[in-house]
Amino acid sequence: MLLLFLAALIISLNLGTILFTCLLTGIVVGGILYSHPKFRLKDTPGMGMVCMAVCFALESIGIWSIYSPINTDGLIVAAYVFVLVFSLTFMKDFKDVAGDVNSLPLTLGIRPAARVCSIITVFPLIPLIYAAAEYHYLALAIVMYIFLASGCIGILLNDPVVKGQRLKERMVLTLTEPNYTVFLFTMGSTL
Repeated sequence: MLLLFLAALIISLNLGTILFTCLLTGIVVGGILYSHPKFRLKDTPGMGMVCMAVCFALESIGIWSIYSPINTDGLIVAAYVFVLVFSLTFMKDFKDVAGDVNSLPLTLGIRPAARVCSIITVFPLIPLIYAAAEYHYLALAIVMYIFLASGCIGILLNDPVVKGQRLKERMVLTLTEPNYTVFLFTMGSTL
């Protein structure tokens, strides 16, 4: 793992200092604070999700910096990624409630945690709608997100523990599919 981190840091330093800084911060947050036995923030409800969201948001800023200067658009993308990952990753806890040490369903109870997850599923729409006001083609991503998030909410309000694996699969789809839709639409429109 150390060799992979070192290789990534060397490559990122050659690509840009912002990418290097984002990657180094991501390694500290995601590789050390998240799971190192001394810190293990992943065992604290919410903090594990914050760590994951920070890592993905930093990744988007770092990648953005390779292609253009960091501007408002880049920060909106990072905010969207942060809110998206933070809001949806709580759903993964329903798959293995019995094996968890400390999770939102264990802390709040299954039904209250499912309601909280259902409410925060709406949060990623805020930066997405804000960005769509300027980039109208993002409306397709909003439609895709609403469709997929509705499926997650349906499982959450039904029986999220029994359907935990299905919920996790739907959550991953909700995290990724709207982004692929925008990417493919953007690539198709530039050709």
